[in-house]
Amino acid sequence: MKKIRQYNGINAFYALLTGQFISLVGSGMTRFALSVWILAKTGDTAAYTTMIFFAVFPAGLGALFAGPFIDRWDRRKLFIWANLIASLSILAIAILYFTNSLMIWHLYVALGINGIASAFISPAMQSSVRLLVPAEKLNRASGLSQLLRPMEAILAPSLAGFIMGTFSLNLVFIIDFVTFIVNIAVLSMIVIPQPPQGTAHSSRINFWADLSAGFRYIQERPPFLILIGLFTLILFLLPGLGYSLITPLVLSFESQRVLGLIMSVYGVGSIIGGALLATWKDQRRMSGILAAMALAGCAAILMGLWENPWTIGIGVFLTGLSFVIVTGLNQVIWQVKSAAQIQGRIFALMGALAVGGQSLGILVAGPLASKVFQPMLQKGGILADSIGILIGIGPGRGMALMFILLGLLVLGIALVSWLSPTIRLLEDRLPDNEVNNARSG
Repeated sequence: MKKIRQYNGINAFYALLTGQFISLVGSGMTRFALSVWILAKTGDTAAYTTMIFFAVFPAGLGALFAGPFIDRWDRRKLFIWANLIASLSILAIAILYFTNSLMIWHLYVALGINGIASAFISPAMQSSVRLLVPAEKLNRASGLSQLLRPMEAILAPSLAGFIMGTFSLNLVFIIDFVTFIVNIAVLSMIVIPQPPQGTAHSSRINFWADLSAGFRYIQERPPFLILIGLFTLILFLLPGLGYSLITPLVLSFESQRVLGLIMSVYGVGSIIGGALLATWKDQRRMSGILAAMALAGCAAILMGLWENPWTIGIGVFLTGLSFVIVTGLNQVIWQVKSAAQIQGRIFALMGALAVGGQSLGILVAGPLASKVFQPMLQKGGILADSIGILIGIGPGRGMALMFILLGLLVLGIALVSWLSPTIRLLEDRLPDNEVNNARSG
């Protein structure tokens, strides 16, 4: 087949995006199907959460070490090999399932391998966009990239649920493996330029030196330190401490069906946010990030004020919309302002910090809700006759108070950041980095 040459870099980007979307939907279907299978088989919530841990944490940990390889290796081959390893882990699960040999620990091992392979894919995708897309179209490219996860979140569970109910888990495995093959076929048809390198032997990897160079590059540029610190803090507070509690908050007064509808609204908000990002014209991206942070803070407050599925649903919708904008504009700043030859390490580090921040928040959120805030808003609790009069007392209201406090905190951070020229005008202190796309790899 005819390859998409470098002069059609934008077409290569669209092909890469399409292949990744197809693969993501297949992987999402398998994750959903396995979560249903493991709960049906064991009835053990701990087994389910452990499976989620092995599906998520290795990707974040692996991303920290993937950066030097992403910056040095041929990007197209890296995509192909990472997807191939991920697909083989799913194939192993399928074979064990077909032969009635699948055990719980098999899932942990296979999903861990899958997560490590995925750790190469996401930062490689983010760092390759600047090599394929002209600077004036990066906002649009970032918006389209941000649509992948919410579309997968909407499509994968519904498709997997339908297929499992109508056919069986077997077909889900088969479809997932086919999506991997399609994605690898797409990858084999495109050319991704290599970033410019600094030395004649720059294709050689000195892992620790390369990793240290990535940390040093950020450390030497204080605006980058501020940006990465702000981004990690917000991920710890909201996706970590806050949004991990949406499910128990809703289930404290509503049914699982209502919860499913509310959670699907997140994907809708994310899609709209991605569409807005794709048409973003303002070059003051930090202003957009801070405004979206303020919106996310207001959304968290709204979710806590009333025991009402409509207000929580609106809050979840605004959350999806705002965080796509925060994540997308943050990504564009790094793509425009950092050197192309080090972006693999940068996006890998950001991925590791994102997972680490959220994981730490999730780890703290449960005990904080059950041991500290919930007793305060039980009947006879120390806040029952004060704040309890405003937001209510009983099951879930301690978590509601956490949402309100987290929302106020994020609003305060956004306001302080806006009033600080050092943060609001952060982009002005970093020159744009020009990318030489003369090489096709």
